[in-house]
Amino acid sequence: MKQLLARISWIWVLIGWTLFLWLSRLRNVVNNDELSSAGRAIRIGVVVVFVTLAVVAVGAVRRRRTKVVALFLAWTVGYWLVRGIGILADSEYSVGFKVVHTVLMTVSLTLSILAARQLRLRH
Repeated sequence: MKQLLARISWIWVLIGWTLFLWLSRLRNVVNNDELSSAGRAIRIGVVVVFVTLAVVAVGAVRRRRTKVVALFLAWTVGYWLVRGIGILADSEYSVGFKVVHTVLMTVSLTLSILAARQLRLRH
């Protein structure tokens, strides 16, 4: 099992997770009739940033541009630390909403840490 985990390229897993998560989020935003135009635009903007960084990271991984990959990792960690903690601290969100977003945050942070460790070990 340890050998299998050592062979997994965590950056590719994170890229796939990011694309899945944020393209799913886009569908939710577009279909949410309760959002104002500004609220929808902000949420779509966040999706665009994540998807763009994930796509750029694909090219960066192939070209071994670790600084670009590091930017993707830093954005992911920074976003989830700010937004995830904000969700947990806000009393207006339901327990279910907090649980779901805590799981999303935990998976994203864990994959980011694993990818960062692999990148550091290769250099």
